[in-house]
Amino acid sequence: MEHELMHDEAAFRKHVIERLNGVDLDFMEQMTLIRKKHKEGIQSSASGVLVPLEFDPAQKEYVIILNKRSPYVVQPGDLCCPGGGMDHRLERILGYLLGRNLIPHAWTGPFRRLPRLPGMEKEVFSVIFAGVLRESWEEMGLNPCNVEYLGGLPTHRVQSFPRYIFPVVGRIRKSWKEKLNWEVERIIRVPLRMFLDTDNYAMYSQILPLTLREMAGMDRWELPCLVIRDEGGEEILWGATFRILLYFVETVMDLPIEKINPQRRIERDLPTDYFTGRART
Repeated sequence: MEHELMHDEAAFRKHVIERLNGVDLDFMEQMTLIRKKHKEGIQSSASGVLVPLEFDPAQKEYVIILNKRSPYVVQPGDLCCPGGGMDHRLERILGYLLGRNLIPHAWTGPFRRLPRLPGMEKEVFSVIFAGVLRESWEEMGLNPCNVEYLGGLPTHRVQSFPRYIFPVVGRIRKSWKEKLNWEVERIIRVPLRMFLDTDNYAMYSQILPLTLREMAGMDRWELPCLVIRDEGGEEILWGATFRILLYFVETVMDLPIEKINPQRRIERDLPTDYFTGRART
């Protein structure tokens, strides 16, 4: 039934809202933990990301929009959701406007429940949502007034960085003109149906450069991934973004993890500048 709904724009939107409404969000608890760590001198960063859903009228299906990171940022070449670290001063201002219905576009669907949240929880949620809207505007020119909030996903802890990711799901209301900044090489649209075909999964083996092997205590990373084929060739979705999107698809489409057993193996070298990015000239 869920598979058939993907081709109905309005019905699938409603279905996503209903499913995400059942997700137990931990934004408040995790943000409180981060603030506690900061007071203890332990550095942990907080990032918000948007899982942008867009309906493709030509193919009559929903797609997820991802950024391919440019060579000039950390983790170059990776696919990611738009988002990033939060400018707390600016986000507090934008969050204040969102929380008081001074940016009316957001007050549709599940966002109407925001006023019923306790004061601090409402502030945390508003700051996170404001942050992902700002970052999406800066990275790819997605107007905040063109994004409808559908729900949130549990906080994701990044293994290789001291970072907590707060994912929110939004629907892009209408077509828009991309305007990429220097952080984004290109935009990739991934049909949701690709996640439902187990043949699209593989094990991603990345050989670490000599400079990183001793620090990592291993010579390679091996993790599951999704192989995406589009007009630009073959792209690999892996890491934190892969896990966040897989959780989303599991929640919305009832895709059990145990059904994913990658038979294919892809081997590539991890760039030597993976943790630094290339210097801009």
